Amino acid sequence: MRTTRTKGKGVMLAVGSTPVRAVGILLTAAALTIGIGACGTAVTGMPTRVPSDVSKLDVGNYQTKPREIGNARSDRQARAREAQRLSDYVALPFEADPSYVEDAWLNRPHVVLNRKTLGNLVINDTFDDVAKDLVAGWVNAWQTGGEPEAKRRTLNVAVLMFPDAKTASAVGPALEHDDFTYNRDNQPVPITKHPSTTAHWRPDISSIGSWTVHDRYVIFVKVVDDTAAPDLPALTSQVERMLDVQIPLIDKFRPTPADELKHVALDPQGLLGRTLPSNPESPLRTEPDGVYTGRGTLSLLRAGPSSLTALEQGEVDLVAFGDAVVFRSRSDKGARTLWKEWQPSTTLEPNQQMVDSPSALAQQVECYGEMAKSGETRTVVMNICSFHVDRYLVQAFGKQLQDLHQKISAQYALITSS
Repeated sequence: MRTTRTKGKGVMLAVGSTPVRAVGILLTAAALTIGIGACGTAVTGMPTRVPSDVSKLDVGNYQTKPREIGNARSDRQARAREAQRLSDYVALPFEADPSYVEDAWLNRPHVVLNRKTLGNLVINDTFDDVAKDLVAGWVNAWQTGGEPEAKRRTLNVAVLMFPDAKTASAVGPALEHDDFTYNRDNQPVPITKHPSTTAHWRPDISSIGSWTVHDRYVIFVKVVDDTAAPDLPALTSQVERMLDVQIPLIDKFRPTPADELKHVALDPQGLLGRTLPSNPESPLRTEPDGVYTGRGTLSLLRAGPSSLTALEQGEVDLVAFGDAVVFRSRSDKGARTLWKEWQPSTTLEPNQQMVDSPSALAQQVECYGEMAKSGETRTVVMNICSFHVDRYLVQAFGKQLQDLHQKISAQYALITSS
């Protein structure tokens, strides 16, 4: 399913097989402000905290007490957590070229622990052998916009982290060699601006693949341009621009020391413990629940390019993803700034309508429904609820409104409990 633009700053988020436009950048990017609620009352000013007396809230079977997440309990869990940390330092293609406006990775996993996540980006079958010492990685892919049937240009970037620079220096050229020899028509391409890069292309195909070694990292960049005839200088320029952004960014990352990685903390700030855990039978995303501080957040939100700035203006310093999404700002003021932009009650699209909020939290929570039209019939395909309290902005969604009311009420209790 392709991400599609709506009016204003909104986009569509594919959840399973259902497209959902979420509030603000809680699940997608949108500029939403204050307005009329479901029952016609105006909601204004700063939300006042309602004590989380669970006895007064219908929370169903959802948990309402914060939990201790603790440390990683397996090698895979530890590496996945390191990939989440790494994600905040993996560039988003629009940072190199603003023409990339849509997330092309959709609901595919971003955490790279083996070749599986990279899918057909890496077509040779030797990756897992060559990169057997891979610690963790993260992949992003964005594309140019247009109508669903329009041809597009796509830029893919993955950062793979290895135990040390020596290992990376051997893995990078080996992966390029196997990529290069996979098809006899491939030809080498020099990336002179970044001499540690090896790359290749086929003259009759408008795409280029490259592998760059930088310290303990191997950076994979692939550009596929279906909008134009093969143009090697243009393709090479895209690789160079991406590396110009990615290399300085990855230098800022501080990996978990090897002797600490096995037991890395999964929730060092305690925010994930105050976030409803994903249902293991029907998780909302392919990544494990976790916390992020920057770019990784946008990868999971399917947010638009402007959202990186919105996060900064809202002073967001941490985001937890579980069965709800919890944004934490550094200050109440920052959270209020975000709420003014993302409150859902005045910029509804034609396919949206306000719906009832939980009665016990009617002044704190706003909910709306995404509508689908079949002939003359309009039906709700997904409901979304959100609230702001103190330094936090929270959003959750579900098809059944009563269940969503219970979910958002439980999440309110988790955030406001002492």
